Amino acid sequence: MKKIKTYETLHGNLNTIVRMGEKKVRIRFISRDNIHGYYTTSNTELQEAIEQDIDYGRLFDLYNETGFKTPQPDATPVENIVSWQAARELLRGEPYLVPTNKLRSPTSIEKAAREKGIYFPHLSA
Repeated sequence: MKKIKTYETLHGNLNTIVRMGEKKVRIRFISRDNIHGYYTTSNTELQEAIEQDIDYGRLFDLYNETGFKTPQPDATPVENIVSWQAARELLRGEPYLVPTNKLRSPTSIEKAAREKGIYFPHLSA
């Protein structure tokens, strides 16, 4: 699953360019106080490019990293579910019988699935 990484600079609204293979990608750190600027991405290729850039650790650094935990080894994958609606319907029916009010968002659907010992590898929040 994808990780979301936030990078920080102490140079305010910083614009810089990083190389992703042959491409040059402009990234823009946004600052509210004109001191701390932040840039967030879930693109793993861009994250690698940022972390291999010459200015990484000098002008900007990793501030925060969030993501999804890998499923527990005892959880069973349900391969044929490809939409959140289908996941909701599966959890509402037999043998799971999860109440509809506990399945209102992708996060709550993932939580209910974990509690029932299953996960959906083709879905991401």
